[in-house]
Amino acid sequence: MHDSITPITQRVKQTLVQALGLDVNPAEIDDDEPLFGEGLGADSIASLEIVFALEEEFGFEVDDEDLQVELFDSVRTLSQYIAEKQKLVISD
Repeated sequence: MHDSITPITQRVKQTLVQALGLDVNPAEIDDDEPLFGEGLGADSIASLEIVFALEEEFGFEVDDEDLQVELFDSVRTLSQYIAEKQKLVISD
């Protein structure tokens, strides 16, 4: 599963850099980098921007019930969520 997450993780990092207007190379962001606080510095408004950017990048809607704090823990948690969503879309 990790092999399929790697390209997703790269796209997530690129999307985060664009959505948050970060001045950092996406490759320099650690997979376990927190999105909020001392991590990438996102706030509650930024979380909406992240969701919209990820929906556009990956072509699906984030379900309201999935909008939990845990989803936004790190780049890794977002990547795992997207990998699961894509697996569900493919199997439907």
